[in-house]
Order: sequence, then structure tokens, then C-alpha cells
Amino acid sequence: MDDDGGMDALFSTFMNEVTNIKSTKMKKIEEKIGSPEEIVERLTATRYDPKQGFGSAFHVLQVSPEASESEITKQYRKLSVLIHPDKCKLEKASEAFQVLVKAYNDTKDPSYNDKYKDLLPMAKERVKKAREQENKARAKKGEDPLDMEGNEFDQEVLKECERMTTASEEQATYTNSVLEANMKRQEQMIKESKMRKKEEDKEKRAFERNRDKRAAGWQTFMNNIDSKRFKSQHLMGKVGAADTHHKREERSDAHGKAEIDLT
Repeated sequence: MDDDGGMDALFSTFMNEVTNIKSTKMKKIEEKIGSPEEIVERLTATRYDPKQGFGSAFHVLQVSPEASESEITKQYRKLSVLIHPDKCKLEKASEAFQVLVKAYNDTKDPSYNDKYKDLLPMAKERVKKAREQENKARAKKGEDPLDMEGNEFDQEVLKECERMTTASEEQATYTNSVLEANMKRQEQMIKESKMRKKEEDKEKRAFERNRDKRAAGWQTFMNNIDSKRFKSQHLMGKVGAADTHHKREERSDAHGKAEIDLT
């Protein structure tokens, strides 16, 4: 009985040591790649659909696009240990794990074209220059320099790739919005121009329809003027003749009076 109790105690001690070793190992993994809560949140917070331009497999796995196949597999295993649905009881663990598996499979697909691929050289150069400046300031303060290579450096490069991608997308969105606004404004201008042309054509057709009437009215007006002028001249002629006749009569009367006075 004492032997059985001793064996049980020994086995219990052994299992505790194994558990402690596992716990220590898990803690080290978490320190490098994050806690299960952080990983699940990161993988489910954004859409992963590379074919539609959403997400990067290397960003999901938190490895450099230049990482070897063995390095990618090692990182995948570390992440899967922390968020596998059989071990992780977080609500979105299953969803996060599916994203992880898909990203891992994408890195093995020869046809996969990661959106960070073309940005990587520039992103690395930006991070390198930024860290060189930061390390100069750290040296003056007596602080340890930032890594210029390794996992932590690669993580920063991935972040820079994401920032560059976001900036490009925002610029593209702005450009598209400006283009759309210009197109709408151009369409409106074309619409207004067509409306003005339509009104002008309508007025022109109305003008053409009324031209004969205006011409006839003008001719009538001119004829009336000519008729009035003729009547006026005729009337003036009669008045002139009457005045002449009247003057003649006046002279005759005056001559007759003169003859009477002489007699």
C-alpha cells in the first residue's frame, strides 16, 4: 500500500513537472506571438480573402514573405497550438483557426500572389532607416538598440507593408471618388447642354414657323405706310390747289374793287 502510494506521488510529481514544462513553453510562445485571445482577435477582426485583395497570408502567420518553408511551418504550428478549437475554448477560436489554415495553405500554393510581395523591399528599407534613426537616439540615452533583423524586425516590416497598403487603398478610394465626382459633374454638364440645345432648337423651330407670318405682317405694315403716304400727298395736293384758286379769287375781287374806286 505504501509502495502504491509512493508510486502515485511520484507519478503526480512527474505530471506536475510536465505540466510546468508545457506551461513554461506556452508562455514563451505567447510572449513571442501573443496570447490566444490576442491571436483570435487579430485573425477575426479583418477579412481574409487574398483573391479579392483582402489580407495577406504572411501577415496572418506573422512571418516574412521571405521566410523559408520550414520557418513558415514552424510558425503555423506555434499558432495552431494556441488557438486550435480542441484546446482553445474562446468563442471565435474555430473561425480564427480556419483563417490560419487557409493562410498556411496559401503560402504553399505556387499560384498564390501575396499583396505584400511588391511592397516588401520598400517596406524593409523604410523600417531599416527608421530604426537606424531610432538607434542613434537610443545610443545617446544608453538604451539597447532595436533589432535590424529577426522576427521582431520582420513583424515591423509586415506592419509597414500594411500601412503602405492601407495608404494605397485610401489613395485609390480618394482617386476613385474624385473620378466618380468628375464623371457625375461631366454627365450633368452634358445633360444641361442637351437641354439647352433642345430649348434652342425649339425656339428656332418656333421662329421658323412664325417667319412667314412676320414677313406678311411686315408687308402689310409697309403697304399701310405707303397707302397713308399716298393719301397724305393727295390730300396736300388738293389743299394746295384750293389755296391757289382761293388766292386767284382774292386777286380778282381786289382788282374789281380797284376799278370801282377809279370810276
